Amino acid sequence: MQAHTLYGRPDLYDPLAQLNSHSLIVRFYVDVARDRGSQVLDLACGSGRVAIPLAEAGKQVVGGDLSPEMLQRAQLATEARGLKVEFVRLDMRDFDLGGRRFDTIMVAANSVLHLHSFDDFMDFFRCVVRHLSVNGRLIFDAFVPNIALLNREPGRRYPVGLIRYDPLGAVAVDETVSYDPITQIQHITWYWSTDRERDFWHATFGLRLIFPQEMQLLVSLGGLRLVERFGDFDHSPLTPQSSRQVCICSLA
Repeated sequence: MQAHTLYGRPDLYDPLAQLNSHSLIVRFYVDVARDRGSQVLDLACGSGRVAIPLAEAGKQVVGGDLSPEMLQRAQLATEARGLKVEFVRLDMRDFDLGGRRFDTIMVAANSVLHLHSFDDFMDFFRCVVRHLSVNGRLIFDAFVPNIALLNREPGRRYPVGLIRYDPLGAVAVDETVSYDPITQIQHITWYWSTDRERDFWHATFGLRLIFPQEMQLLVSLGGLRLVERFGDFDHSPLTPQSSRQVCICSLA
């Protein structure tokens, strides 16, 4: 089988993404941005699932993403709603928006975990510092590594979710996972299947797992300060039972 890019088929990815606390994610980011100024930079914006509600809330939004397919879908969805969002193709490790500064910079839905190395994170934070206003905030979330999930059997398939994809009907998505404890990268392959066609699409990607104590160090070394950290999008505290670390950072 040919390997595909996870974000090359937003028509297949988006229904799956909406299964994962979609409304809670959107509400959290919109609410936090609402309390600050009007300028918002949504990095790894995908097809606009947070950028569009931000525009609906009256924010001036720039959405940046590496995937042209995602950006095209976001642009069409924005125009269909009569909204204005500026979409830019960029790499969040290396971008320059001409001296513009933003009151809120956000990276939602674990997307920060696509930064795999220490240098990736430092480059990302360097770009953020250059584009964040004096009283601005960087907001991002990342799941807390789960030891049980890290010990999954390599090659064995585990269910991810069941989605509705209009051209084909019901589509089941499952995954194989392997974890490299040296690089802390979780290598994942997702498979999309119908009753008639098994594995009609698959995509492989890696997520760099960041443990909570390590996250504090990365933020500090990146020239930022961790102002608040929650255990979920409901603003609950980070505890040993938390599955997420939701971070709000300021300039140091």
